[in-house]
Amino acid sequence: MTAKGSLISKLRARGLIAQISHEEELEQLLAKGNKNEKGLIHAAYCGFDPTAASLHVGNLAALMLLRRAQNAGLQPIVLFGGATGLIGDPTGRTDMRPMNSKEQILEYIENFKNLAKRYFDLNAPNAPIFVNNNDWIGPMSWIDFARNVGCHFTVARLLSAEVNRSRFQEGGLTFMELGYQLLQSYDFLHLYQNYNCAIQFGGDDQWSNVLGGADLIRRVASGKAFAVTTPLLVGSDGKKFGKTAGNAVWLDAKMTSPYDFFQFFRNVHDADILKMFNVFTLLEKDQIDKIFENPNINEVKERMAFEITQLVHGESEAIKALETSKALFTGKSGDLSNAPTTEVEKSEIESGIDILALLVKCKLSTSRGEARKLVQGNGLYFNGDKLTDFTYKIKDNDFQTEQNAIVLRKGKKDYHLVKLV
Repeated sequence: MTAKGSLISKLRARGLIAQISHEEELEQLLAKGNKNEKGLIHAAYCGFDPTAASLHVGNLAALMLLRRAQNAGLQPIVLFGGATGLIGDPTGRTDMRPMNSKEQILEYIENFKNLAKRYFDLNAPNAPIFVNNNDWIGPMSWIDFARNVGCHFTVARLLSAEVNRSRFQEGGLTFMELGYQLLQSYDFLHLYQNYNCAIQFGGDDQWSNVLGGADLIRRVASGKAFAVTTPLLVGSDGKKFGKTAGNAVWLDAKMTSPYDFFQFFRNVHDADILKMFNVFTLLEKDQIDKIFENPNINEVKERMAFEITQLVHGESEAIKALETSKALFTGKSGDLSNAPTTEVEKSEIESGIDILALLVKCKLSTSRGEARKLVQGNGLYFNGDKLTDFTYKIKDNDFQTEQNAIVLRKGKKDYHLVKLV
Protein backbone atom coordinates (compact mmCIF):
# COMPACT_ATOMS: atom_id res chain seq x y z
CA MET A 1 0.00 0.00 0.00
CA THR A 2 1.33 3.46 -0.86
CA ALA A 3 1.87 6.17 1.73
CA LYS A 4 -1.29 7.83 0.52
CA GLY A 5 -3.19 4.58 0.50
CA SER A 6 -2.43 4.27 4.19
CA LEU A 7 -4.05 7.64 4.97
CA ILE A 8 -7.28 6.12 6.32
CA SER A 9 -5.47 3.56 8.47
CA LYS A 10 -3.20 6.29 9.85
CA LEU A 11 -6.16 8.51 10.67
CA ARG A 12 -7.94 5.62 12.33
CA ALA A 13 -4.86 4.74 14.39
CA ARG A 14 -4.88 8.29 15.75
CA GLY A 15 -8.58 8.07 16.61
CA LEU A 16 -9.54 10.55 13.90
CA ILE A 17 -12.18 8.51 12.07
CA ALA A 18 -15.83 8.31 13.12
CA GLN A 19 -17.66 7.30 9.92
CA ILE A 20 -16.75 6.74 6.26
CA SER A 21 -19.13 6.19 3.38
CA HIS A 22 -18.11 3.46 0.91
CA GLU A 23 -14.84 2.89 2.74
CA GLU A 24 -13.66 0.00 0.59
CA GLU A 25 -14.10 2.06 -2.57
CA LEU A 26 -12.21 4.94 -0.97
CA GLU A 27 -9.30 2.70 -0.02
CA GLN A 28 -9.19 1.40 -3.60
CA LEU A 29 -9.14 4.94 -4.97
CA LEU A 30 -6.31 6.01 -2.67
CA ALA A 31 -4.29 2.88 -3.40
CA LYS A 32 -4.15 3.73 -7.12
CA GLY A 33 -2.03 6.82 -6.57
CA ASN A 34 -2.66 10.51 -6.07
CA LYS A 35 -3.93 11.23 -9.61
CA ASN A 36 -6.90 10.12 -11.69
CA GLU A 37 -6.73 8.76 -15.22
CA LYS A 38 -6.58 12.34 -16.58
CA GLY A 39 -3.55 13.17 -14.46
CA LEU A 40 -5.45 15.39 -12.01
CA ILE A 41 -4.49 15.23 -8.34
CA HIS A 42 -7.22 13.87 -6.09
CA ALA A 43 -8.49 16.54 -3.69
CA ALA A 44 -10.15 16.57 -0.28
CA TYR A 45 -11.95 19.49 1.28
CA CYS A 46 -13.39 20.86 4.47
CA GLY A 47 -15.57 23.94 4.85
CA PHE A 48 -15.36 26.80 7.34
CA ASP A 49 -18.17 29.29 7.76
CA PRO A 50 -16.99 32.81 8.71
CA THR A 51 -19.08 33.31 11.85
CA ALA A 52 -16.38 35.15 13.82
CA ALA A 53 -13.25 37.21 13.21
CA SER A 54 -10.92 34.24 13.76
CA LEU A 55 -10.67 30.50 13.38
CA HIS A 56 -10.62 28.57 16.68
CA VAL A 57 -9.05 25.35 17.94
CA GLY A 58 -12.00 23.30 16.71
CA ASN A 59 -11.21 24.57 13.20
CA LEU A 60 -7.55 23.76 13.79
CA ALA A 61 -8.46 20.09 14.20
CA ALA A 62 -10.03 20.15 10.73
CA LEU A 63 -7.10 22.04 9.21
CA MET A 64 -4.68 19.47 10.60
CA LEU A 65 -6.78 16.74 9.02
CA LEU A 66 -6.39 18.48 5.65
CA ARG A 67 -2.65 18.84 6.25
CA ARG A 68 -2.39 15.10 6.85
CA ALA A 69 -4.22 14.61 3.55
CA GLN A 70 -1.69 16.90 1.85
CA ASN A 71 1.19 14.93 3.36
CA ALA A 72 -0.40 11.79 1.91
CA GLY A 73 -0.42 13.29 -1.60
CA LEU A 74 -3.94 14.70 -1.81
CA GLN A 75 -4.64 18.32 -2.67
CA PRO A 76 -6.33 20.09 0.26
CA ILE A 77 -9.16 22.49 -0.51
CA VAL A 78 -10.09 24.98 2.19
CA LEU A 79 -13.59 26.24 1.52
CA PHE A 80 -14.79 29.45 3.12
CA GLY A 81 -18.56 29.80 3.37
CA GLY A 82 -19.14 33.24 1.92
CA ALA A 83 -22.63 32.04 0.93
CA THR A 84 -23.41 29.49 3.64
CA GLY A 85 -22.12 31.93 6.25
CA LEU A 86 -24.91 34.30 5.25
CA ILE A 87 -27.41 31.63 6.29
CA GLY A 88 -25.80 29.85 9.22
CA ASP A 89 -25.40 26.15 9.93
CA PRO A 90 -28.11 24.97 12.38
CA THR A 91 -25.90 22.08 13.57
CA GLY A 92 -25.37 22.23 17.31
CA ARG A 93 -27.68 25.21 17.71
CA THR A 94 -30.88 25.62 19.69
CA ASP A 95 -31.58 28.95 18.02
CA MET A 96 -30.82 30.69 14.74
CA ARG A 97 -27.29 32.02 14.36
CA PRO A 98 -26.87 35.80 14.31
CA MET A 99 -26.60 37.05 10.73
CA ASN A 100 -23.53 39.07 9.75
CA SER A 101 -23.35 41.54 6.88
CA LYS A 102 -21.75 40.59 3.55
CA GLU A 103 -18.97 43.08 4.22
CA GLN A 104 -18.27 41.58 7.63
CA ILE A 105 -18.17 38.08 6.20
CA LEU A 106 -15.65 39.11 3.52
CA GLU A 107 -13.46 40.60 6.23
CA TYR A 108 -13.69 37.40 8.26
CA ILE A 109 -12.80 35.28 5.22
CA GLU A 110 -9.66 37.31 4.56
CA ASN A 111 -8.51 36.75 8.13
CA PHE A 112 -9.44 33.06 7.95
CA LYS A 113 -7.33 32.67 4.82
CA ASN A 114 -4.30 34.37 6.35
CA LEU A 115 -4.56 32.12 9.40
CA ALA A 116 -5.17 28.90 7.47
CA LYS A 117 -2.16 29.35 5.18
CA ARG A 118 0.18 28.65 8.09
CA TYR A 119 -0.73 24.99 8.29
CA PHE A 120 0.09 23.86 4.76
CA ASP A 121 3.04 23.49 2.42
CA LEU A 122 2.27 26.34 0.02
CA ASN A 123 5.07 25.40 -2.39
CA ALA A 124 4.21 21.73 -2.86
CA PRO A 125 2.83 20.39 -6.18
CA ASN A 126 -0.34 19.67 -4.21
CA ALA A 127 -0.44 23.10 -2.58
CA PRO A 128 -3.76 24.01 -0.94
CA ILE A 129 -6.55 25.71 -2.83
CA PHE A 130 -8.63 28.36 -1.05
CA VAL A 131 -12.15 28.95 -2.36
CA ASN A 132 -15.24 30.96 -1.42
CA ASN A 133 -18.55 29.21 -2.11
CA ASN A 134 -20.26 32.53 -2.79
CA ASP A 135 -18.37 32.56 -6.09
CA TRP A 136 -20.64 29.81 -7.45
CA ILE A 137 -23.68 29.97 -5.20
CA GLY A 138 -24.10 33.75 -5.35
CA PRO A 139 -24.76 33.98 -9.12
CA MET A 140 -27.33 31.14 -9.10
CA SER A 141 -30.99 32.01 -9.31
CA TRP A 142 -33.45 30.45 -6.88
CA ILE A 143 -35.20 28.69 -9.77
CA ASP A 144 -31.98 27.14 -11.05
CA PHE A 145 -30.99 26.00 -7.58
CA ALA A 146 -34.41 24.46 -6.92
CA ARG A 147 -34.41 22.63 -10.26
CA ASN A 148 -30.81 21.43 -10.25
CA VAL A 149 -30.26 20.70 -6.56
CA GLY A 150 -33.52 20.85 -4.62
CA CYS A 151 -35.15 18.19 -6.78
CA HIS A 152 -32.72 15.59 -5.41
CA PHE A 153 -33.70 16.07 -1.75
CA THR A 154 -36.99 15.21 -0.08
CA VAL A 155 -38.26 17.13 2.91
CA ALA A 156 -38.47 13.82 4.76
CA ARG A 157 -34.75 13.28 4.23
CA LEU A 158 -33.87 16.78 5.40
CA LEU A 159 -35.96 16.37 8.54
CA SER A 160 -34.45 12.97 9.27
CA ALA A 161 -31.21 14.72 10.24
CA GLU A 162 -31.17 15.02 14.02
CA VAL A 163 -30.28 18.70 14.03
CA ASN A 164 -33.20 19.56 11.74
CA ARG A 165 -35.66 17.17 13.39
CA SER A 166 -35.12 18.46 16.91
CA ARG A 167 -35.30 22.10 15.85
CA PHE A 168 -38.41 21.40 13.74
CA GLN A 169 -40.18 19.68 16.62
CA GLU A 170 -39.44 22.66 18.83
CA GLY A 171 -40.87 24.99 16.20
CA GLY A 172 -37.63 26.90 15.72
CA LEU A 173 -36.29 25.71 12.34
CA THR A 174 -36.46 28.31 9.58
CA PHE A 175 -36.80 27.58 5.86
CA MET A 176 -33.44 29.30 5.40
CA GLU A 177 -31.69 26.90 7.79
CA LEU A 178 -33.45 23.86 6.33
CA GLY A 179 -31.78 24.64 3.03
CA TYR A 180 -28.28 24.70 4.51
CA GLN A 181 -27.69 21.01 3.76
CA LEU A 182 -28.57 21.59 0.11
CA LEU A 183 -26.02 24.38 -0.18
CA GLN A 184 -23.28 22.31 1.45
CA SER A 185 -24.14 19.38 -0.78
CA TYR A 186 -23.92 21.59 -3.85
CA ASP A 187 -20.49 22.79 -2.70
CA PHE A 188 -19.26 19.20 -2.82
CA LEU A 189 -20.72 18.69 -6.30
CA HIS A 190 -19.09 21.88 -7.57
CA LEU A 191 -15.69 20.92 -6.17
CA TYR A 192 -16.03 17.42 -7.60
CA GLN A 193 -16.80 18.76 -11.07
CA ASN A 194 -14.19 21.53 -11.07
CA TYR A 195 -11.36 20.40 -8.78
CA ASN A 196 -11.42 16.58 -8.89
CA CYS A 197 -12.49 16.59 -5.23
CA ALA A 198 -14.06 13.30 -4.14
CA ILE A 199 -13.54 13.50 -0.36
CA GLN A 200 -15.15 15.78 2.19
CA PHE A 201 -14.03 15.88 5.82
CA GLY A 202 -16.27 17.08 8.63
CA GLY A 203 -17.14 16.62 12.27
CA ASP A 204 -19.42 13.70 13.06
CA ASP A 205 -22.29 16.08 13.85
CA GLN A 206 -22.03 17.04 10.14
CA TRP A 207 -22.55 13.47 8.89
CA SER A 208 -25.91 14.10 7.22
CA ASN A 209 -24.62 17.23 5.47
CA VAL A 210 -21.40 15.59 4.28
CA LEU A 211 -23.20 12.44 3.17
CA GLY A 212 -25.78 14.54 1.33
CA GLY A 213 -23.05 15.95 -0.90
CA ALA A 214 -21.52 12.56 -1.62
CA ASP A 215 -24.94 11.18 -2.55
CA LEU A 216 -25.68 14.21 -4.76
CA ILE A 217 -22.48 13.56 -6.73
CA ARG A 218 -23.45 9.93 -7.25
CA ARG A 219 -26.92 10.98 -8.43
CA VAL A 220 -26.02 13.92 -10.65
CA ALA A 221 -22.55 13.05 -11.92
CA SER A 222 -22.60 9.26 -11.50
CA GLY A 223 -19.31 9.74 -9.69
CA LYS A 224 -17.72 8.21 -6.65
CA ALA A 225 -17.51 10.59 -3.72
CA PHE A 226 -16.85 9.92 -0.07
CA ALA A 227 -17.94 11.34 3.27
CA VAL A 228 -15.38 11.10 6.08
CA THR A 229 -16.21 12.39 9.55
CA THR A 230 -14.13 12.68 12.69
CA PRO A 231 -15.27 12.18 16.29
CA LEU A 232 -16.49 15.32 18.02
CA LEU A 233 -13.70 16.90 20.01
CA VAL A 234 -14.69 16.50 23.64
CA GLY A 235 -12.57 16.28 26.76
CA SER A 236 -12.50 13.40 29.21
CA ASP A 237 -15.06 15.37 31.23
CA GLY A 238 -17.52 15.09 28.33
CA LYS A 239 -17.49 18.82 27.60
CA LYS A 240 -16.98 20.23 24.12
CA PHE A 241 -13.30 20.97 23.67
CA GLY A 242 -11.98 24.36 22.62
CA LYS A 243 -13.56 26.75 25.06
CA THR A 244 -12.33 28.25 28.30
CA ALA A 245 -14.63 30.05 30.72
CA GLY A 246 -17.29 29.99 28.01
CA ASN A 247 -15.05 31.65 25.42
CA ALA A 248 -13.57 30.08 22.30
CA VAL A 249 -9.81 29.59 22.10
CA TRP A 250 -8.90 31.53 18.96
CA LEU A 251 -5.99 31.05 16.56
CA ASP A 252 -5.56 34.80 16.09
CA ALA A 253 -3.04 36.10 18.64
CA LYS A 254 -5.02 39.34 18.94
CA MET A 255 -8.00 37.38 20.30
CA THR A 256 -6.23 34.69 22.35
CA SER A 257 -2.65 35.52 23.32
CA PRO A 258 0.07 32.91 22.72
CA TYR A 259 0.44 32.59 26.50
CA ASP A 260 -3.28 31.99 27.05
CA PHE A 261 -3.26 29.57 24.11
CA PHE A 262 -0.35 27.67 25.65
CA GLN A 263 -2.02 27.63 29.06
CA PHE A 264 -5.24 26.28 27.60
CA PHE A 265 -3.46 23.17 26.38
CA ARG A 266 -1.17 23.06 29.42
CA ASN A 267 -4.27 22.78 31.61
CA VAL A 268 -6.10 19.94 29.82
CA HIS A 269 -6.88 16.82 31.83
CA ASP A 270 -4.09 14.25 31.96
CA ALA A 271 -6.39 11.76 30.25
CA ASP A 272 -6.61 14.05 27.19
CA ILE A 273 -2.89 14.58 26.54
CA LEU A 274 -2.53 11.75 24.01
CA LYS A 275 -5.63 12.93 22.17
CA MET A 276 -4.15 16.43 21.88
CA PHE A 277 -0.94 15.02 20.39
CA ASN A 278 -2.92 12.93 17.89
CA VAL A 279 -5.32 15.66 16.82
CA PHE A 280 -3.18 18.80 16.83
CA THR A 281 0.39 17.73 16.02
CA LEU A 282 2.06 16.08 13.04
CA LEU A 283 4.35 14.02 15.25
CA GLU A 284 4.42 10.34 14.30
CA LYS A 285 3.34 7.63 16.72
CA ASP A 286 6.91 6.60 17.59
CA GLN A 287 7.79 10.22 18.39
CA ILE A 288 4.75 10.55 20.66
CA ASP A 289 5.53 7.22 22.34
CA LYS A 290 9.05 8.47 23.03
CA ILE A 291 7.69 11.61 24.71
CA PHE A 292 5.41 9.51 26.92
CA GLU A 293 8.42 7.56 28.20
CA ASN A 294 9.00 10.57 30.45
CA PRO A 295 7.43 9.65 33.84
CA ASN A 296 6.81 13.33 34.65
CA ILE A 297 3.30 13.90 33.29
CA ASN A 298 3.60 17.67 33.69
CA GLU A 299 6.65 17.76 31.44
CA VAL A 300 4.78 15.66 28.87
CA LYS A 301 1.90 18.11 29.05
CA GLU A 302 4.27 21.07 28.65
CA ARG A 303 5.77 19.43 25.56
CA MET A 304 2.31 18.94 24.09
CA ALA A 305 1.31 22.56 24.76
CA PHE A 306 4.63 23.76 23.33
CA GLU A 307 4.26 21.73 20.12
CA ILE A 308 0.77 23.06 19.43
CA THR A 309 1.63 26.66 20.35
CA GLN A 310 4.69 26.46 18.09
CA LEU A 311 2.50 25.23 15.24
CA VAL A 312 0.03 28.10 15.63
CA HIS A 313 2.19 31.01 16.80
CA GLY A 314 5.75 30.04 15.87
CA GLU A 315 8.74 28.84 17.85
CA SER A 316 9.63 32.22 19.37
CA GLU A 317 6.17 32.79 20.86
CA ALA A 318 6.01 29.18 22.06
CA ILE A 319 9.32 29.56 23.89
CA LYS A 320 8.17 32.80 25.52
CA ALA A 321 4.89 31.20 26.58
CA LEU A 322 6.71 28.22 28.09
CA GLU A 323 9.19 30.42 29.97
CA THR A 324 6.40 32.68 31.24
CA SER A 325 4.41 29.69 32.44
CA LYS A 326 7.39 28.26 34.30
CA ALA A 327 8.23 31.63 35.87
CA LEU A 328 4.69 32.11 37.15
CA PHE A 329 4.19 28.57 38.39
CA THR A 330 7.54 28.30 40.15
CA GLY A 331 7.57 31.84 41.51
CA LYS A 332 11.06 32.31 40.06
CA SER A 333 12.07 35.37 38.12
CA GLY A 334 11.84 35.08 34.39
CA ASP A 335 10.42 36.71 31.32
CA LEU A 336 6.82 37.52 32.22
CA SER A 337 6.25 39.84 29.26
CA ASN A 338 4.01 37.26 27.62
CA ALA A 339 1.73 36.79 30.64
CA PRO A 340 -1.79 38.27 30.58
CA THR A 341 -1.37 41.76 31.96
CA THR A 342 -3.52 44.65 33.14
CA GLU A 343 -2.09 48.12 33.74
CA VAL A 344 -3.23 50.39 36.58
CA GLU A 345 -2.32 54.02 37.01
CA LYS A 346 -0.86 55.48 40.18
CA SER A 347 -3.96 57.67 40.51
CA GLU A 348 -6.10 54.53 40.85
CA ILE A 349 -3.92 53.33 43.73
CA GLU A 350 -4.06 56.75 45.37
CA SER A 351 -7.85 56.80 45.09
CA GLY A 352 -8.02 53.46 46.93
CA ILE A 353 -8.85 50.71 44.43
CA ASP A 354 -9.75 47.55 46.32
CA ILE A 355 -9.11 43.92 45.46
CA LEU A 356 -12.66 43.34 44.22
CA ALA A 357 -12.46 46.22 41.75
CA LEU A 358 -9.04 45.00 40.63
CA LEU A 359 -10.33 41.48 39.95
CA VAL A 360 -13.13 42.87 37.81
CA LYS A 361 -10.69 45.18 35.99
CA CYS A 362 -8.45 42.19 35.23
CA LYS A 363 -11.47 40.17 34.07
CA LEU A 364 -10.70 37.47 36.62
CA SER A 365 -14.26 38.07 37.84
CA THR A 366 -17.30 39.42 36.06
CA SER A 367 -18.65 41.36 39.04
CA ARG A 368 -17.76 42.47 42.55
CA GLY A 369 -20.09 39.81 43.90
CA GLU A 370 -18.30 37.06 42.00
CA ALA A 371 -14.94 38.50 43.07
CA ARG A 372 -16.03 38.50 46.71
CA LYS A 373 -17.02 34.83 46.49
CA LEU A 374 -13.62 34.04 44.99
CA VAL A 375 -11.76 35.71 47.85
CA GLN A 376 -14.01 34.31 50.59
CA GLY A 377 -13.71 30.86 49.04
CA ASN A 378 -9.91 30.92 49.43
CA GLY A 379 -9.47 30.94 45.66
CA LEU A 380 -7.26 34.01 45.28
CA TYR A 381 -3.49 34.26 45.69
CA PHE A 382 -1.84 37.68 45.87
CA ASN A 383 1.91 37.74 45.19
CA GLY A 384 2.08 34.08 46.14
CA ASP A 385 0.06 34.32 49.35
CA LYS A 386 -3.59 33.46 49.88
CA LEU A 387 -5.70 36.61 50.24
CA THR A 388 -8.90 36.27 52.29
CA ASP A 389 -9.69 39.93 53.03
CA PHE A 390 -12.15 41.10 50.38
CA THR A 391 -11.87 44.71 51.65
CA TYR A 392 -8.12 44.82 50.98
CA LYS A 393 -6.97 47.99 49.21
CA ILE A 394 -4.02 47.91 46.84
CA LYS A 395 -0.87 49.75 47.99
CA ASP A 396 2.27 50.98 46.22
CA ASN A 397 4.49 48.45 47.94
CA ASP A 398 2.34 45.56 46.67
CA PHE A 399 4.05 45.96 43.30
CA GLN A 400 7.12 43.74 43.38
CA THR A 401 10.34 45.64 42.73
CA GLU A 402 11.79 43.12 40.27
CA GLN A 403 8.74 43.06 38.01
CA ASN A 404 6.97 46.23 39.16
CA ALA A 405 3.87 44.07 39.17
CA ILE A 406 1.37 42.25 41.34
CA VAL A 407 1.00 38.56 40.54
CA LEU A 408 -2.60 37.38 40.94
CA ARG A 409 -3.55 33.73 40.84
CA LYS A 410 -7.14 32.55 40.56
CA GLY A 411 -7.42 28.93 41.65
CA LYS A 412 -4.51 26.69 40.76
CA LYS A 413 -3.65 27.79 37.24
CA ASP A 414 -5.12 31.16 36.21
CA TYR A 415 -2.35 33.76 36.52
CA HIS A 416 -2.50 37.49 35.81
CA LEU A 417 -0.02 40.35 36.15
CA VAL A 418 -1.01 43.84 37.30
CA LYS A 419 1.55 46.48 36.34
CA LEU A 420 1.80 49.99 37.75
CA VAL A 421 2.20 52.67 35.07
